Formats: sequence, structure tokens, C-alpha cells
Amino acid sequence: MMTDTILALDRSVRRIDADGHLFVERCILSAAVVSPYYGREIPGAEALGLEPDKIYQLYRDADALRAAAETINGKPILDIHQPINAEDHPKQITVGSVANAKFEAPDLVGELSIWDGDAIKSIQDGSKRCVSAGYAYRAIPEAGEIDGQPYTLKMVDIRFNHLALVENPRVQTAIIGDSAPTQTKEKSMAVRVPMSAVAKVAAALKSGRLALDASEEDVKKCMDDDETDDTGAEDETPEEKEAREKAEKKAADEAAEAEAKKKAEDEAEEERKRNEAAGGRKANAELEGEEKEKKRIEAQDRAISLAVDGALKAERSRARAAEDAKRLVAPLVGDVYGLDSADDIMRYALKERGISGLDGVNTAGLRALVDQQRSIVSASTRTTLIAADSASEGSVLHGVAAPRKL
Repeated sequence: MMTDTILALDRSVRRIDADGHLFVERCILSAAVVSPYYGREIPGAEALGLEPDKIYQLYRDADALRAAAETINGKPILDIHQPINAEDHPKQITVGSVANAKFEAPDLVGELSIWDGDAIKSIQDGSKRCVSAGYAYRAIPEAGEIDGQPYTLKMVDIRFNHLALVENPRVQTAIIGDSAPTQTKEKSMAVRVPMSAVAKVAAALKSGRLALDASEEDVKKCMDDDETDDTGAEDETPEEKEAREKAEKKAADEAAEAEAKKKAEDEAEEERKRNEAAGGRKANAELEGEEKEKKRIEAQDRAISLAVDGALKAERSRARAAEDAKRLVAPLVGDVYGLDSADDIMRYALKERGISGLDGVNTAGLRALVDQQRSIVSASTRTTLIAADSASEGSVLHGVAAPRKL
């Protein structure tokens, strides 16, 4: 976990100019430290006799980083890891550039310019405030120890290819740095919560128990049937979650309004009682109670109607997005069956093309990679292994595999 001091330094070196571009005066790009990598991620693994699924400790040689510092100057910053060259530059995911890199043992530091608004937002909100260096290198057998960390291989002949925005740092001292293996990260226990009205409706739509043109009576019956359902909100799709949150916000606003109205009614009731004590007109308590109950039911019906509308819209949006994704990836993998999420369809097609490290990539990034693969279907693939010091969920990503030929 980063200290408060490091976080304060991170904020102090950032500035945004009149055009909204973000500049970071100093950040750590990489470091001469020991880090874990799977054998399959290491270039020349077969010649070195490495096992693909075994983790090896590699040391980024300080002299090699010092010599490589100038090779990262002017290199692009990407929204995700992707080996690049001038003939096949991924414009859609290029968000900035690097400048004035220098080695300050044990760190390689430099300046960042971030141009893209979404990328700036992801840095500011903390979802992607780190960077991961993408580079080529040569691994040589050498046993040693750095700061109490033993290693058996050393990186030399480092040449930087790009820098990528990532979520988790591999070099723990870096505010913006290489990204860490996720197998060392503890998984949090999923807490199951009762399903909201929107979640119930969305689950019924997805399972086919409720039609898109269902009446409110059908919806209410479906919700009553699901009262004891143990399905948690963690099963929602992103579209369903967005619809649920919007509908619940509207319901919460209405509840706040109803609470304010109830307060006013309570004050009026107190005034009525005072008037009665002074000989005023006696109110009919039974009729007032019926009126309150009627208003409560009307408010509940409005909330259910909003929930149904949000869920129906979310399901239609998901279906359209899935069909668009299937048409988009058809030239790469043909017809896709059994997947109903646009992101899952694009991830499947990209994995079939040999692209790895897709966990955490947003819809725009996936679309950019699919567009790129479509443009190179008839072109020869690259075989250069580029190191990428970032890790996807459940694995340690380092090398980015070249796409397979169709």
C-alpha cells in the first residue's frame, strides 16, 4: 500500500493546462528491482530451459536501465498494453507521450504528457494512476540478491517500446510504474445482498421468464415469485447495474420527497390536534389514514414502473450491443454462439487471435483492438516479443503474444 507521503507527492507534480491536458513533472517509469515472471513471459525461455508455468525472479539491471533511458523519450503512452511500430500504430488507444527520462538509482523517472480526456479522468479518479513500461530485453542467467530479494535471471539490452496506463503497480514504490502480478493480491469475499426490484426484473428478462413487452401485472407477479430468491446483485451485467442504479436513485429521490411530505403532514396533524384542543374542527382519522395509504401505494407503483422501464431499456441495449459485436468479429472468428455480452464476444475474438491481457480493458479499448485485428487479417503477423510489465486478473502478464494467422 502506498504511503500518504507518496500520494501527496503524486498530486504535487501534476498540473493541467488551459486546454485540459495533464502534465506529470516526475513519475517513476520502471526500477532496478527484482520482480516475478512466468517462464512463458520471458524471451528465449526455451533456450534458457525455463518451465512455462513456473515463476522466476528477474532483476532489471541498473546499468541496462540507465543505458535504455533515452529509448523511452518520445514514446507513446497507451490506454492498454499493445506492442507498436510506425506501420501499425494504434491511434485509438494513444493517450500521451513520455519525455526527459533519466535514471536516478534505483528508479527510471520521466515526464508524462496526457492528452486524452478519458485517460486524464482515469488517472485523477485513481482507476488507472500507474504506468507500465513495455519493452524488449534479453534475459541472461545470473544469480544474486538485491535489497534482500534473490534472483536467478537478469534483464539486459533493454529497449523501450511504449508506456501503458495500468491499475496496479509492479514496483511498489512507484506512484506511476510497472504493474504487479495479481496472484499475490488477496481476493475479497463476495457479499450476497437481497436483489433490488431492477435486479429481479433484469434477471427475469435474461432468463426468459419475462418478455420485453411484459405488463406491469406480469412484472409484479415475477417479483413476488422471486421474494425468496437467493441470487445476489453481483450477477448483474454492467448494463443491468447501470439501469438499477439509475432507477434506485430516482426511487431514493422520490422517497426523500415522500419523507419531506410526511414531515409536513405530521406538522399539519400536530396543528390539527392543537386546534381540536382549542375547540377546532375534528378531523376524520380513518379517512386520513386511507388517504396516506393510497399515496404510499402510488409512490411504490411509480418506483416499480421506473425500475421496469430501466431494466427493459438495459436489456434492449445489451442485445443490440451483442449483435453489433458479433457482426464486428465475424471476419475474425466467424459466427459466435453462447455469448450475450458485447465485451465477452470481443474478448473471445481477440483471444482467438492470440491477444492476451484483456482483463480490465474497457469496451472502447476492446473495440479498438478488434478494429486493429480486422485491418491486419490479410497482413503478416509480427513475432517480436515485447515485455509488458502489467498483470491481468488471475495471471501475470508480461509478454504480449503475436496474433495467430487465420
